[in-house]
Amino acid sequence: MTVEGVQRAPRRRTPPTQTPARTARLAPRAAALLGSISAESLRGHLSFLASDALEGRNTPSRGLDIAAEYIAAQFRRAGLEAVGDDRYFQTARWLVRERNLEGFALNIESGGQAVGVTGEQVSLSLESGGRTLFSVDTPLAFERAGIFKIDYADAAALDALKAEQVEGKVVLTEIPDLRRERERARRTAIYDAQRKFLARMGALKAALVLSVERTTTRGGGRGTGRLRDPDATPMAGARSASSSSNAPLIIVHNADALKLYDALPAGANAGAVTLRLQEPSETPVGVRNVVGLLRGSDPVLKETYVIVSAHYDHLGMLPNLQGDNIYNGANDDGSGTATVVELASVFGALKERPKRSILFMTFFGEEKGLLGSRYYGRHPLVPIAQTVAQVNLEQVGRTDDSTGPQVSTASVTGFDYSDVGEILRAAGERAGVRVYKHERNSDAFFGRSDNQSLADEGVPAHTLGVTFEFPDYHGLEDEWEKIDFPNMAKVARAVALGVLSIADNPQPPRWNEANPKTAPYVKAWRARQGGKQ
Repeated sequence: MTVEGVQRAPRRRTPPTQTPARTARLAPRAAALLGSISAESLRGHLSFLASDALEGRNTPSRGLDIAAEYIAAQFRRAGLEAVGDDRYFQTARWLVRERNLEGFALNIESGGQAVGVTGEQVSLSLESGGRTLFSVDTPLAFERAGIFKIDYADAAALDALKAEQVEGKVVLTEIPDLRRERERARRTAIYDAQRKFLARMGALKAALVLSVERTTTRGGGRGTGRLRDPDATPMAGARSASSSSNAPLIIVHNADALKLYDALPAGANAGAVTLRLQEPSETPVGVRNVVGLLRGSDPVLKETYVIVSAHYDHLGMLPNLQGDNIYNGANDDGSGTATVVELASVFGALKERPKRSILFMTFFGEEKGLLGSRYYGRHPLVPIAQTVAQVNLEQVGRTDDSTGPQVSTASVTGFDYSDVGEILRAAGERAGVRVYKHERNSDAFFGRSDNQSLADEGVPAHTLGVTFEFPDYHGLEDEWEKIDFPNMAKVARAVALGVLSIADNPQPPRWNEANPKTAPYVKAWRARQGGKQ
């Protein structure tokens, strides 16, 4: 498969808005696409989507809803057709499972002191990097449980603990908050240590772990809640390291509790803890994919579809962290979302539309387990059997990959799983972008973005990105000012040519059956096609 043909007309000078001189040799429609993609337009979209006003676009949240409205407005401006259940929205009617703080009580008595802790002074869950690191999801109630203090960092004391020392008691300790650690490797190490500690306390049958917090006096309370699809099991969004075998953990943000903790000696202490925490509650919520359709021009091929997508959610906020506490998610994946919006605009402006129809889509909840794309896979708005490819965009704005600069390059996950990788490579060559297979990460990252959901349905689906990991990946400093917008525009031009090539070619992309890793996707595609690929 090839990109659109080369003109035989004499060369003319490339306009400043286009990338390399080679774009002038493209046929008029392809040249018009490339010339319309603007770094400044991408900057405008992304500086809003990744602004503090959208509060990190957690799923669900007010900021995510604002982002959805903005994307829908841009699809409307581009003249895309509204094909959702609610105009440009495909709405999932789900439930949010939240901790119920009605009637909450936590009282700590020891050493002549008595401390009452309110629901606003506790954290009942902790999320980082799209994962729930711990969550108290069951009711807890006990009266006057014994107290045992231990130094979390004292490995020898932990190893020497016996069940008779802590069984049925509340363990008081101080666990460091990994979210304050900027270095990714260090965060992982802190998380692993925390997980082992809670598993150890669970094995010793501790009733509860209470961890004191020194820097804040306000906790996360009931937290952001966890999404549940009532039609799917197990619970959606279960990127969680919580385990029923771990001791439950509550973080206490209370100055008097901290003073009490500091005054207590290590080991068993006189005193007691009383706790009352009710069963979590569930509240209906609507979360939305944003979808717009550019209807194709060919009488037959317009009934087939190419998906161009990205996820528009991110990780939200850390409400009890002082200073910058917003995960803006500029590169991950505001950059992909802004590119989808830009491509919708330039394709919508073409005088001659592509032969196939193009479905522009942004998904909710990728960070919580590919929720939006999984939902679309179960409830497609156009027939899956007539969907010929998906080009998903992730992290296309930053060039400072952790392994070194990535300028004028892009990688495709599962590059040789189907024809799509080669189509994008050829398109990149015309746009001045080297599109390649990353030897270590291309296959490893295939299942880590929203292409996986459509691949599982049999659609040749891949993610194109510039970076796999970068210094602020899932960090608080992934902000739009760090984006390389000229390079982002160049990558967008390569994607535009690739999508145009797929949309115009009567032959759809095919899975590479010679690659054994594609076997489940080939099987799914054949099932959709009545036994044929």
